Amino acid sequence: MDARILAAVKYIEENLSEQIDLEEVSSKIGLSKFYFERLFQAEVGQSFYAYLKRVRMHSAARRLKWTNQSIYEIAITYGYSSNAAFTRAFQRFFGVSPTQYRSRQGSSAECFFKNRLGRLSFDNPPKVQARDVGAYRCMFRRYYGPYERGQDWWRDFIERLPEPLRSSEPGRVRFLGRIYDDPRVTPPSQLRYDCCYVFADAQDARIELDGVRDRLVMTDPGLYAVVDNNHEPRSRPEVYFYILDEWMPKTNYQYSDLPALEFFTSSPVEANSTCAPACTMLVPLE
Repeated sequence: MDARILAAVKYIEENLSEQIDLEEVSSKIGLSKFYFERLFQAEVGQSFYAYLKRVRMHSAARRLKWTNQSIYEIAITYGYSSNAAFTRAFQRFFGVSPTQYRSRQGSSAECFFKNRLGRLSFDNPPKVQARDVGAYRCMFRRYYGPYERGQDWWRDFIERLPEPLRSSEPGRVRFLGRIYDDPRVTPPSQLRYDCCYVFADAQDARIELDGVRDRLVMTDPGLYAVVDNNHEPRSRPEVYFYILDEWMPKTNYQYSDLPALEFFTSSPVEANSTCAPACTMLVPLE
C-alpha cells in the first residue's frame, strides 16, 4: 500500500470518534483532494467515505456485542451526534437496528464455528491471564483478506524488509501482528491485519531509514487478555472466540476495540503455516 494512503488509513482508524473530512485528510498527507480520492480507491478498494463508514459500523457492531455500553454511548464513540442518526446509519448498513443486532441469536462462537469453520469445543479451554503490556515501536505494512492468508502476508512482509532489519536475533520478539476485525462481523475480504517489525530500542537509528520512517506505528499499552499459543497451538478463532465469548463475560473486563496483538519469537512465516499460529495472543481489555 502507498505510504501516503497508509498514513490516511492510520489517521482514520485512530480518530473514529472525530468528524473526519476527506479534504482535511488529503491535506494532511500532502495530496490534492481529487488525486487522494482516486489513489485511496485504488489502494484500499473502497472510497474514502465508504471505508470510514465500514470501519465505524463494524467497530460499533463489536461494541454492541461485547460491551454493556448504551446505544447512545456507542453512537457518540463513533462520531454520530445522536442516537437516531446512528440507528439510521446502522440499519442501512446491517439491515437491522442496533437493538435488534445486540439481542439477536445465532452469533455465538459455537454457532459461527460450526457453520463456517468446523466444530469448536471449549471442553479444554486455553489458559488466559490478564496482564499490563507496554507500547512497542514498530514498522508495519497493512494487509486485507481472510486470516488464512497470514503466511503469505508474512512472507511478503519479510521479503520487503530493508536489509538492516533482517539480522537474526534468536529468542527476542522481532515480529508482531495486529488484528482489527472479528470475522463474525467483517467479511473475509475486508479483514485487516498489520505485519510489524518490533524495534527493541526507541532510539534505534534504523527508524530513520528510507522505507521505515513513513511506516512507523506505536502499539497501544494497557491491559490485555493473554494466551500462550506456542506449545500446543490452537486455531486463531478458537482462542479469540473463547476469550470474547466465554472468558470475558465471567470477569469484570469488557471488550476494547484497540487491535489485538500476536507476538512471534520465531519465524512468523513458519508460525502461520496452519490456521493455528504458534504465537502469544493478546486481546485488549477495558
